[in-house]
Amino acid sequence: HQMTREMPEITNLADKIEKHLPAELADFMHVAGKAAASQGQNLYLVGGVVRDLLLEKPNLDLDLVVEGDAIELAQQLAQTKQAKVTTHPQFHTAKLQWDKWSIDLATARSETYAKPGALPTVKPSSIEHDLSRRDFTINAMAVHLSPSRYGELIDIHRGREDLEHKLIHILHEKSFIDDATRIWRGLRYEQRLDFQLEKNTLKLLKQNIPMLDTISGDRIRYELECILQEERPEK
Repeated sequence: HQMTREMPEITNLADKIEKHLPAELADFMHVAGKAAASQGQNLYLVGGVVRDLLLEKPNLDLDLVVEGDAIELAQQLAQTKQAKVTTHPQFHTAKLQWDKWSIDLATARSETYAKPGALPTVKPSSIEHDLSRRDFTINAMAVHLSPSRYGELIDIHRGREDLEHKLIHILHEKSFIDDATRIWRGLRYEQRLDFQLEKNTLKLLKQNIPMLDTISGDRIRYELECILQEERPEK
């Protein structure tokens, strides 16, 4: 297993946002960060897009998380773009769509699972809690969009280190028990990114395969559809 070239120590991804996102979306990140700051709120770019900015792969699946009211912010931002807004008040989420772009906005939240496989109980919370409920460390990073800290990387789970070592790594021991669809997702990332499951993650994944029985049919179907949409599903 050849040594991967170490990524240079980056704490600021502002230049990567400019380089790897279309100009209109890169500009929108500034606009959105300022709009949130004007309400005294912090806004972040989170998840898969942060992972892919570090890998320098294109990803237009933009997820924003605000420590505040996502729906209110989405409605405010929609006016700057004549965008269409779709809101889901029960989940504190909204989607903005204009031209060919689409952006998801969510209120930072913590989740507790009453029982394995159930949909979680959600409460508004901080970005740290929001990142801690995610599936794998490489998907649990965020970037500040607030003008004063624009581009700063937040990586409390050492996701960047796992990215350098090409590892799929859960955040906590109960991850697959809370949500067994992560079993498939882990295998999917392993194939798609050509990464390896971290040792303990692999052990727990195998142990928790029976947890797949806790998932409802429509969630199973959704994960299967995702697998089928992957670029090389035949692997």
